[in-house]
Amino acid sequence: MQSTTQPIVYISYSWVDEFDPGQSRWGRAPDPRMRELADRLRASGVDVRLDVYFRDSLHGFSPPQPVAGDVRDPWLVWAAQQIMESDVVLMFCTPEYAYSDPAHRDYQGDWLDWSQLDEGTRISQQFGVPARWWDWLTIARVSADRPQRVIPIGVGHYHRDSVPTFLSGQTYVDLSSGEGFDTLLRRIRQVWRERVPRQGIFLSYAHKDDDRWLDKVLTHLSWLERNHGIRIWSDRNILPGAKWHDMIQTELDQARVAMLLVSPEFLNSSYITSSELPKMLSAAQSEGMTIFWIPVRPSSYKRSPIAEFQAAHPPDKPLSGLTNAEQDQALVDIGEKLARVLGIDSR
Repeated sequence: MQSTTQPIVYISYSWVDEFDPGQSRWGRAPDPRMRELADRLRASGVDVRLDVYFRDSLHGFSPPQPVAGDVRDPWLVWAAQQIMESDVVLMFCTPEYAYSDPAHRDYQGDWLDWSQLDEGTRISQQFGVPARWWDWLTIARVSADRPQRVIPIGVGHYHRDSVPTFLSGQTYVDLSSGEGFDTLLRRIRQVWRERVPRQGIFLSYAHKDDDRWLDKVLTHLSWLERNHGIRIWSDRNILPGAKWHDMIQTELDQARVAMLLVSPEFLNSSYITSSELPKMLSAAQSEGMTIFWIPVRPSSYKRSPIAEFQAAHPPDKPLSGLTNAEQDQALVDIGEKLARVLGIDSR
């Protein structure tokens, strides 16, 4: 079952030759670079499906077992299932990966020809061809309608001899730099968001003296929830005993709009500036989150990253400087703007 809280990623790659000093011989072993990449992605909030995790029963996974009535090797069945359930498939491209497995050096066939065989014939040859060919078969099928699900990756510049021919045209990500990993993470989350779009509003404010503004904003925007089911979440929704930091981060991961009640206290809040705002800005850049900020009191917003985003109300006329009637009208106008952001007819 596909997750709605984390992107699911499967990594297809080639094992490598490795000398086993205990056995005093060479053998095949998982490429350690893939374990490093998988661990790093997991630390960034991605549910990675890597064969080593299952082989070694890590992170709650366990080795695949034979499936009744299926004569395929359990690992081939496992790989096909993981690929179909994944939001994104990463293909670690090397010359070895693109052609044939060294364990099958005597196999001289062509993947495209083999992929055209009927299923029974392919199964009868399951141990005579590189295992990754089975990966490719499923990957080609699931990516037919959504090619963005497949991302070729590697260490170093793109080289056609390292990329399977059926991936022609796919954008390659070079992981030899820190920027490459950041690019990969953004692409993974962009593809995932096509399946699990952001929803609702995350309302961020400073507690010190902005609670009254929160009350006023929630009162004026209550029609969005009442008439259109738009959820407006603030930390007032956190129940006693809940892990407040975890809940805030979860809500930030899911919200479509980040509504900020900006004041000097807001900009001076260490939690907001270190834990909330960076996540909002990153989501705005890579996942389409809307930064919707309201100047409630005069502040040094121009020295903050939010200055890059259009305010929902003129910053030179913060709400605190308006009469009560003017505040009410401003919040009515702000509600109309928010409705447009959400694609709602506010009439």
